Amino acid sequence: MTAPSVYDWNRIRAALRLLQEVFPGFLENVVLIGGGACWFYREALRQWKDPVFPVPLWTEAEEAVWLSKDVDFMGLDREEASQLLDTPFDEATHTFHFRGLELDFLEEGLRLTPQNAVLSRRAVQLPEVVFYVAEASLLYAEKCVLVQTKERPQDHLHQRLLAEFLKCEFCREIENAAALNPARWVGRARAVKSAALGFFGGDARLARRLRAGIERLTAPEHNAIHHWAKHHLGAPS
Repeated sequence: MTAPSVYDWNRIRAALRLLQEVFPGFLENVVLIGGGACWFYREALRQWKDPVFPVPLWTEAEEAVWLSKDVDFMGLDREEASQLLDTPFDEATHTFHFRGLELDFLEEGLRLTPQNAVLSRRAVQLPEVVFYVAEASLLYAEKCVLVQTKERPQDHLHQRLLAEFLKCEFCREIENAAALNPARWVGRARAVKSAALGFFGGDARLARRLRAGIERLTAPEHNAIHHWAKHHLGAPS
């Protein structure tokens, strides 16, 4: 049996950089999904250094199953990907092998579709590469279904990480009124609650911090958030 690959965020960045160098313009037309996208959100959460919502601690065994391949994308079907990479799809590993990388291209997920992935994608600008990553709330909805339908340990890790990231981001956005987009905030909150009914009500840390932040929002454009809080956060216990 071959030894499992050791993955980290730097390896994912290197994979993205290689693909951009070999196929200029490629990353503009695809969306990073899967474990690589979750690792992006893991790294973002780590950099925030939030005392309430830190990055979860993983065991060595959990780290070993975080990724099953280098990067997954949505935006090309497998035939298009095979032509681009000039290599066949490996049915045994369910990946493409390209210059030492293992890649996959998802055509349709359980909640992920090419349309919603593209419409909600986030642009990420790193010093060496620019790429698009699937919206965290959409990835979370996908993971919530996957943990119910498949037996893959990495999905549970990804779901937990995305939950912590989203909780932290929801709070950070509420606490930065100048940059807050109320319609986007409420839309994403509704999407997350549809994926996990207890997301907001089941975490006292989150409810307490959101209530405190929302109480400080006084502009008329924030009325939608106050209305949302009334129905989804309830009164303090």
